[in-house]
Amino acid sequence: MCRNRQEEALVIDYTYPSIPKRYISSFIDGVFIISMMFITGYLFQSSEGLSIKVRVGVVLFFFFVYEPLFTSLFCTLGQLITGIRVRSLEHQDKISIPRAYLRIGCKLLLGILSFFTIPFTKHRRAIHDLIVGSIVVNTMPINTENPGKISP
Repeated sequence: MCRNRQEEALVIDYTYPSIPKRYISSFIDGVFIISMMFITGYLFQSSEGLSIKVRVGVVLFFFFVYEPLFTSLFCTLGQLITGIRVRSLEHQDKISIPRAYLRIGCKLLLGILSFFTIPFTKHRRAIHDLIVGSIVVNTMPINTENPGKISP
């Protein structure tokens, strides 16, 4: 695959987050999801029929929409606070929505087992990252052409 001169001139090396940083990001997202469920339950506790439907809707939204959608289009609250992002391994851009859904599905199915590969793989990738072709990077890449300058 040929690259043009502009692409060759800007070489970006990302640093990869530690396991504790990734756990903290997931923990923050979990606390956020649970908090939103409690807030929704509290707000709709007086209307019994609507309450269960809304709570189920919020749970489904956060489990099946929040992480995949925010990971592929923006970043989750946990990713924002810890300064990490999920990127495509090939192009280091945002992952697609289908990949984000597959990633969260694998992550939920494998649970903590998925994180055991992080210390032993190139780019500190978890099993769910290996399956979908993603990497988790810190938000401040290093510009190897000009080490004093941070790349966008």
